[in-house]
Amino acid sequence: MITTQHNGDTITVLLAARSINPLSRLFQRELGDLLDQLESRHPHLGAIQIGFDANAADPSHELEHLMALTPAQAADCMHMLASYNALLCRLEGMGVPVSATLGGDVCGHALGLALACHRRIALADAHLSLPQVLMGLAPVAGEIARTVRLTGVQAAMPLLLDGARLNATQALQAGLVHKVVGDESELADALGDTGAAAVQPWETKNHQLPGGGLDAPAVRALLQTAPAMLRQRAGGTVPAAEAVLCAMVEGLRVDFANALRIESRYFCQTAINQAHRKGGFSL
Repeated sequence: MITTQHNGDTITVLLAARSINPLSRLFQRELGDLLDQLESRHPHLGAIQIGFDANAADPSHELEHLMALTPAQAADCMHMLASYNALLCRLEGMGVPVSATLGGDVCGHALGLALACHRRIALADAHLSLPQVLMGLAPVAGEIARTVRLTGVQAAMPLLLDGARLNATQALQAGLVHKVVGDESELADALGDTGAAAVQPWETKNHQLPGGGLDAPAVRALLQTAPAMLRQRAGGTVPAAEAVLCAMVEGLRVDFANALRIESRYFCQTAINQAHRKGGFSL
């Protein structure tokens, strides 16, 4: 599921997009082993480049990653997500630039892992999406917290509340990717840029949320009308989208670590509700 290649002080990592699963102990072990390997090479490590085998990705595979969640299993769900979030935070805190290369369809948890990288470079054929809301689920593992902090509330809404599929240019305009390249040669040049930071933008001093924070008049007006617009568009209640909206807003009122916990709670809530409606999921 995870392969590595060494090239001087750079390590290139390839992940099978379909295998990326916050609720899989097997994937968590593999990712933990990778991080152990990277951290052990830290004194001699200059950069990390992560790519995704996106050909195997399919938005519907998110359902295969769910446990048959019941209310009694909510604590286990939270524990698994806390463990996975800690792994992604280790990646963010590696101390060297981590770049993700995105081509083809990069969706769900694969995009979530890419958002934990410091820089994302998209090929022109890339399409990015977080389709979980279309299946009655909230995105999880930082997919809400990182998207909102990278793009701002308004730009994050189509991706998070509608499950919109963005092409490379749209993702660049939204702030999800840093550069779009036309081919592998341009990609190699972009990856060779040594000026990349090894820190997420919201961790820098004086960071401001794109489009304004929750107190900005335009954002406040948007949030006041958003719940009614969601219900009107769906012709009734939309529990998953409403949970995502709550996680977006509540997550911005706290620090990043607590935003991840809030996001996890809303995911477990929507997953348990879905399991009851569908009769349960299994891995």
